[in-house]
Amino acid sequence: MPDDPAVPNSLSPGVRGRSTAEGDVPERLRRRYYLDGRGGAGLGFYADASVKAPVFRDQGRQLAAARSDPNAIRDMTIIAQHRGWTIVVVRGSPSFRREAWLAGRALGIEVQGYRPTERDVQELDRRIDRRQTRERTEQVRSHARKARSLVEPAERERKRESNKGRDQLRMVEAVVRARVVEPAAQDRILAAARERVSDLVRDGAKFRPLRMGRSAPEADRGRERQR
Repeated sequence: MPDDPAVPNSLSPGVRGRSTAEGDVPERLRRRYYLDGRGGAGLGFYADASVKAPVFRDQGRQLAAARSDPNAIRDMTIIAQHRGWTIVVVRGSPSFRREAWLAGRALGIEVQGYRPTERDVQELDRRIDRRQTRERTEQVRSHARKARSLVEPAERERKRESNKGRDQLRMVEAVVRARVVEPAAQDRILAAARERVSDLVRDGAKFRPLRMGRSAPEADRGRERQR
């Protein structure tokens, strides 16, 4: 059954000395809604730029909503928490007051104006469990992202140096094949070179580029011509 529009649904602080300034809301909610001071008392929070009715209105000392939208009530309690309203007084329809009690208690706010049933208490426990599960999941994901941000650059650097090592091995192999006649000797030299490069890559060594003016066969041909 829809709420009676004649019944004002509202949250207000139950203690003095707390912020009651219109527009004092978390930045993420300011980005989520379209804010407009026209069309009624206080500051209207609109879900869409084209709709006429606000989701709720911020009247400073009171947050008011025409409907018992759970998402709107959740955001209203987030504003209450942001303003330091450790105790809130709820008024309005039973469905609004029930949802405000659930949303407020889930944030640790004392809610006056609604007497919860046993099933309300069970629902609150489940909401708190779900929120804690989401928070733990987000913490795990955040740690994983941080770990990747530390590991990935090092891994990319290691791959770059590994590629440089392979390039140098190819150059060494070309020289060995050109200069060393015996295949068995070639294999021994190249095996030792591969092992050395592998050790250097594992230890995080940096490879300097090899500079060869002429390839080994060209150098040999040059010496032959000089003879």
